[in-house]
Amino acid sequence: MGSMDSEPIPLRRRVGPTLFRRPSTLGIAFAELLWWQSLTPTLMPRSAAAQGAIGGISIAVGFGIGTLLWWAARPPLQRSGRMPSTKTRQRVRQALYLTAMLLTVAGIPLWMSWQNEQRDLFGLEHLALGPSVLIVPVTVLVGFIFGIIGRGAGALIRALQRWSKRRLPARIATPATVVIVFLLGGIILPDLAFSRFTTWAATTFGAADQSTNPGTVQPTTSTVSAGPGSLISWDSLGVQGRDFVAGATTADKIRAFYGPDANATEPVRVYAGLRSAPDARSRAKLVVEELERTGGFDRSVLVVATSTGTGWIDPDAAGALEMLHHGDTAIASIQYSFLPSWISFLTDLDLASEAGAELFNAVSEARERRPAERRPKLIVFGLSLGSFGAEGAFVGLDANSSVANIVGRSDGALFVGAPDANPIRRQITTERDAGSPYWSPTFRDGSTVRVTTRDPNQPPPPGPWKQPRVNYVNHPSDPVVYWGMSWLWSKPGWMDAPRGYDVTDRGRWFPFVTWLQGVFDLMAGFSAPPGFGHDYQLDYVRAWADVVPPDGWTATDTTRLEQHLFPAS
Repeated sequence: MGSMDSEPIPLRRRVGPTLFRRPSTLGIAFAELLWWQSLTPTLMPRSAAAQGAIGGISIAVGFGIGTLLWWAARPPLQRSGRMPSTKTRQRVRQALYLTAMLLTVAGIPLWMSWQNEQRDLFGLEHLALGPSVLIVPVTVLVGFIFGIIGRGAGALIRALQRWSKRRLPARIATPATVVIVFLLGGIILPDLAFSRFTTWAATTFGAADQSTNPGTVQPTTSTVSAGPGSLISWDSLGVQGRDFVAGATTADKIRAFYGPDANATEPVRVYAGLRSAPDARSRAKLVVEELERTGGFDRSVLVVATSTGTGWIDPDAAGALEMLHHGDTAIASIQYSFLPSWISFLTDLDLASEAGAELFNAVSEARERRPAERRPKLIVFGLSLGSFGAEGAFVGLDANSSVANIVGRSDGALFVGAPDANPIRRQITTERDAGSPYWSPTFRDGSTVRVTTRDPNQPPPPGPWKQPRVNYVNHPSDPVVYWGMSWLWSKPGWMDAPRGYDVTDRGRWFPFVTWLQGVFDLMAGFSAPPGFGHDYQLDYVRAWADVVPPDGWTATDTTRLEQHLFPAS
């Protein structure tokens, strides 16, 4: 009969010590370091809950890094006789626990101070101490959850290592474990998770795309798609397409600003949804036919707009253009996805570029067939992921060739909130004139391309802005414009001096932590107040007036129209 020592240890007795064992001293030190760094501000103000989540994840990652380093350092320390004594390690641990308490007491007021300075830049109310204390329980909860997940993963890897050593020769057991972990953790499981995620997203957002938002009704004017005589059915447009065509500015709204006797025309809006035609090229061809039907090529301004991931065209952008030109405009767009932009960025990035190129090429070719004196001004437009797609028809080998493509084939371009992934924007930023800031680069003295912000003190480039004009509009605080994977290992360019007018000087770069803060900035950027983050509502009138101004239009007219459209701003 075997001894008690040979009996297998119950699972619950093995799991408990593995998941809840005391953290290593070095793990505690790194956790405190990363947590302290997580308090620093970045681009967007944070709530206490968001800070707690960032802090908790930072603590878990710090524990993991410190534990891994200790695991690697312990054997050579033991072999060399330099292993700190148990008493020394206990004293260091006690000092670290005391440090953690002091950091918490000092950190929350300091975080509040930094956040309130940042909130002043955004015109937001200050944080109160009471709600800010929520940081502590959220940090503990999130850190505990992610810590358990990390320890569970580590336990599985150790179990796999033991399994390999029992069944394989010693010299190949460890390499085999590394290969298996890489295949499972780096390829198989992520692919499986990504596949299930995309299936869920397609089902969920595909169903939403077939809905109609409350208050949106089929148009009764023939100048928009899905109206009388349209080649495109209402049901095929998708939820964002229906909102777009149904929301065209009315002549009455135009006269409300310019006066009852003013010239006012019902604007043209044409749009082809995913179900309107089978592919991007067919949808682009259908849009051209719609432009012919609605008289879009007879308007003074024709805008080729690439939508965001869901098929959305910002109504503030479309409305500002139509008001600016008394409705004598046409806007054309096609849908390439129904997924939110952050998902489309992962799955449909090529589709955005393809859609932008197909639409512009089709509209441009049709316009070129008309006599020169009867051609409308052809303008390129894209917001956020839509700007990535809108650049698709013009990307060259460098900034000079790309800009030449834009001005050679269009009468101007407006790119708003362009992400870091945009190839032409990257070219312009990389090849900017010496001395110009990362967040507002000057390219070739600003003669053709300008990056404009809401900074009232932003000095204009030295040279005149010639037509056609290319206008990149961004807020220095917009995380969509600047966030990228490179934040993991290098300082982001927006931290260079001088920083943008709505960006705090308190932020500093730290590996991983700054990248993690940026992820939360992305989520906060979409709910920022107008004029900050990724909300460009207040920028469109000025931006359109820069790119395609009506005859005789002045800066005073711009201010009047902005105040009319957004009186509370």
